[in-house]
Amino acid sequence: MIMRLQGTVLDHALDWILLDVQGVGYMVSVPLSLVAQSPIGETVTVWTHEVVRDDSRQLFGFESRDGLELFWKLIGVNGVGPKVAQKILGTSTPEEVKRNVSQGSIDFLTRVPGVGKKTAQKIVLELQGTLVLDDAEGTAATSDDQELLDALTSLGYPLAEARKMADGLPVELTSIEEKIKAVLTTTV
Repeated sequence: MIMRLQGTVLDHALDWILLDVQGVGYMVSVPLSLVAQSPIGETVTVWTHEVVRDDSRQLFGFESRDGLELFWKLIGVNGVGPKVAQKILGTSTPEEVKRNVSQGSIDFLTRVPGVGKKTAQKIVLELQGTLVLDDAEGTAATSDDQELLDALTSLGYPLAEARKMADGLPVELTSIEEKIKAVLTTTV
C-alpha cells in the first residue's frame, strides 16, 4: 500500500492533484483545502490510502497522518465509502471533525454532500467515544481522566454524558476505582 508521497505538483483540479515523485505521476484525490495549498511547481507531502478495485485504482490523500487515520476510522463505518469519508474530512480539520463526532453533532455531518441523517447517526454511534481529542482547549484528558472516560463509555454511557459525570466528581477522589464507584452510585 502507498501510504505517503512527497513530490512536485504538476497539475490539479477541484478534487485531485497530479504529483510527480521521481518521474512517476500519481493522481491523488484530495480535499479542496489541500488543492488550494498545493500550487503547481511546489513540493508537497500527502498521506495516502490506496483503493484497489477490479476496474480501477485510486489514491486518496490527506495533509496529515492524523487525517489519514481518521479517514480509516470513517471508512470502517458500514455505508461510508472513501469518497464520502474524504468529503467529511474536507469540511474542516481532523480535530474539529473528531470533536463534532464526539459531541454527537449529526447536523455537522449532514451538511456534507452525500451524508444523510442515517449515515450521520451511524458514524456518531460507531465512533463516539473512540476518538481521542488532543487540542489546546483542555478537551484532551489526562491518562487518568481518559481511563475513566473509557470505562464509562465501555459501560454504555455516551462520551458527552461520561464527560459531564467525570467533571462533576469531587477533587479529593484520586484513584480510578473511587471515581468509577462515585459516578455509578450517583447515577443509580
